[in-house]
Amino acid sequence: MALLRVTVVLMWYLIALSSARRTGAEDGEVLEKTNSARCTSRCFSLHMTQLTASFKHLQSDDVLGWCESHRRCSQCLQPCKELWETRRDLPQKPCEKHHECVTSWEFLVSLRSGKQGDCPPPQRAMGFAAACVESCSADKHCSASKKCCSNGCGHTCQAPANLYKGVPLKPRKDILFLEDQQGQLEVRWVSKFNVTIEPVLYILQRRWNHGIHPSEDDASPWHTVVMTMEDRAVLKDIRPHRWYQFRVSAVNSQGTRGFTTPSKHFFSTRDPFPPEAPQSVRAGNETQGTDGSSVGVQILWDPPKEGDLPVHHYKVTCSARHALRPSAQDRKDNARVTQGAVCEMDLQGLLPGTSYLIQVQAISYWGQKRLKSGRAQLTFTTKTTGLSSLPATPGPEQTKGQFSNELPSAPHLVNPSSPHNLRLEAAAPHYHNNQLQVKVFWKRRHQETYKDSPTYVLRWYPHVCASNVSQTEKKATVQGTHYVITGLLFACKYRIAVALVAPEGDQRSEAVTAVTTPPCSAVMARGGKALPCAREERPLVSKKVVLRPEKLTAEFHTVNGSLQGLFRWQLSQTAPGQAPIAGFQFSWVQVSSSTMATGGQDTRISQTQIVAPDQRSLTVEWLQPDSVYKLQVQVLSAGGSGLSVARTLHTPPLNTTLL
Repeated sequence: MALLRVTVVLMWYLIALSSARRTGAEDGEVLEKTNSARCTSRCFSLHMTQLTASFKHLQSDDVLGWCESHRRCSQCLQPCKELWETRRDLPQKPCEKHHECVTSWEFLVSLRSGKQGDCPPPQRAMGFAAACVESCSADKHCSASKKCCSNGCGHTCQAPANLYKGVPLKPRKDILFLEDQQGQLEVRWVSKFNVTIEPVLYILQRRWNHGIHPSEDDASPWHTVVMTMEDRAVLKDIRPHRWYQFRVSAVNSQGTRGFTTPSKHFFSTRDPFPPEAPQSVRAGNETQGTDGSSVGVQILWDPPKEGDLPVHHYKVTCSARHALRPSAQDRKDNARVTQGAVCEMDLQGLLPGTSYLIQVQAISYWGQKRLKSGRAQLTFTTKTTGLSSLPATPGPEQTKGQFSNELPSAPHLVNPSSPHNLRLEAAAPHYHNNQLQVKVFWKRRHQETYKDSPTYVLRWYPHVCASNVSQTEKKATVQGTHYVITGLLFACKYRIAVALVAPEGDQRSEAVTAVTTPPCSAVMARGGKALPCAREERPLVSKKVVLRPEKLTAEFHTVNGSLQGLFRWQLSQTAPGQAPIAGFQFSWVQVSSSTMATGGQDTRISQTQIVAPDQRSLTVEWLQPDSVYKLQVQVLSAGGSGLSVARTLHTPPLNTTLL
């Protein structure tokens, strides 16, 4: 029990410490931005004569542009801009030759050492503030807005006098939003009358949170967006599916009264953009396969830059570099997806000494719509195993374990980067004389002189097949540079090797390639007739999801004055050999009455949440009472999206409970 109490106390301490650090970091940034704005306002005040002669209205960002192009005013701005952009003070040495730069630097130093306001007269000190002690030596030793002031016999922290003398009033708390079709957001606020003649600068900050409803507890830290002299700002980086809050402060050289209260939440209604392509695709560790004749490579990449939506998973496509371009079906067969947004994948069963093209895509979901990034590419060549002969035919257990990702792979693979003297290539398999056959041909990179025509030994065997077959290695002795291999099996991946036999009888290093034969159902005989195929033949691709969610039910409750829905569903019986599910995609959208009446398409944006595979329920808050909603639950797996169940229902009023 005592240990539990200690643990709880420690957790609360860590939470409080983290919160204090976050608050301290936010306060530090606000102070630096405010000091930079005070410094900028001071520069404008020093050049007020030229400004009033050049501008009818001083509250315009054109004033800032004028100052940056004016020699003396730009020198005054230099320390102010340095603090705003880098959060670091400009060293004094670059300012030594320019008087206006030096005075700005000294002004920033004074702001750092002293707080806003004046010290009250010593005789007005009362209570602890009048104690004859040295409790502080600088304003930074005092909390909040208090200053370190003399009381006649010591120094204590005291409330300042004239705290807001000459300081502009806060803008009104109502902030307006206007979003255009391109996703740009115009933020407007209303300024109160200016109590001084000094130009006023506005600092706009924002924070945001993900989720189906706004939450200040889960919101990001406040972040400064812009400093402007106008009562509006246009933001181009607003992202959908986020709840934004804004606040604004008015600043001049005398100081600020702080930020307005946080605005009402803003939720962008535009459709999101697809994610950007992954970055820095690279090959990691390379290992030798269990069969001794293949290699495995770890592919790694960095996530794309933060976009409108989080990445749901990545799609990785692997194909050997061919003389002929692979078809769309080949690329589809060689594609795999990650379990979640992990940035790595192990590729097994690759050929040694072969050049491969790897393509990686980021996938996000927006309701029922799948958004794909561009493809990030990597070309690399696997290492050579150094084996001089093909391995024995794999057993059924070994073959079975390689079905899911090995076949069917891209046909007529070419080995253009073999380090040996031989280069082996294969044409596309074709059906002729009632049998499946393929033509292979090779050539030497470095011609050697022999008294007679050189002799080659050609070996081939089915490395992996769709059905359990036990085939021994076959070979042929060839005098020439091509050969037609006949009697091939359907839906198999053949490993083919050719080696030069020297006149002395010693066999040289061999070149290796692979050929994938099509399934029987994809081959047509002469005249366009289908072949009589064996029933046991199965294409070696991952099974698609056939599991279906069913019995979608709803239960509503009133919680803290808002409507909350609890939705449950069941899953159809799992079949033998069924691919495991990766989760559920639950979507809901409010349907307007006009859409229900006309049967048209509703333009409102649906909301989506991904649910864990072992979860069969979801709670949705902040539903609109007495409204029509369309719900959908869809199965997700490594192979993609599966079947779904949908339901349209009417939510009850707040004063009732519907089961």
